[in-house]
Amino acid sequence: MQAWNDTIMMNADALRKRLRILAALDIIFSEEEWLRVHHYENDLQPGVAWGNINNGAGDHLHVLFTNSGTLIKGFDHESPLSPHAREDGEIYPGMYDEVPEALMAVLRDQEETLDMEDVTFCLWQEGNDLSWMVGNWIQMATAEEDEADARGGAEFLLGYMNKNSEDYVDWAKGYYDLLDLSLEAVAEIYDEKPVTASLIKQLCPERDVAAALNELQQRGYAVEQT
Repeated sequence: MQAWNDTIMMNADALRKRLRILAALDIIFSEEEWLRVHHYENDLQPGVAWGNINNGAGDHLHVLFTNSGTLIKGFDHESPLSPHAREDGEIYPGMYDEVPEALMAVLRDQEETLDMEDVTFCLWQEGNDLSWMVGNWIQMATAEEDEADARGGAEFLLGYMNKNSEDYVDWAKGYYDLLDLSLEAVAEIYDEKPVTASLIKQLCPERDVAAALNELQQRGYAVEQT
């Protein structure tokens, strides 16, 4: 086990906030859940929140937020660390080594939802510890693979969670095929202000406002019904 020596990660609280923000924006922009890239569920099971990124191209990332810590599990389908790229078809050796049992128990409980077998990197953070940890797989991968391949696509997938408001605007214009998008309106979501009908109309004029507000409210977001 060793620390994940990378500066792109944030602490668990900031990560949860960012995933909630990104998921809220995707709810506003897409009526179809399967088309959304960012997802967040506050109650995957009692005491467990779940963030998910699925880019629709075969890559995904799951984040489990629990009372004992936070687990990140990612899958880059083009990574040489993928079980599908290995002759034995098995998870890369050491991938889940030393992950705290409390976090592994949640992962096993949600095995079908979280695609436990499809994994190319795994990180975790315990309690209030600010350090993200990684298991023994990283040492073997570093010895066997080029530097760009040794992290299992982590930089690529973790980058989805590092979008600030300006980054999200640039990304959403391409993904949702938008000619224009108000940075000020997106920034209101980033500031976690209550979502209003007028804000939804500003962001996505063709969206069913009542349906979007209802879904946001059901998922625990602050809304103002007017």
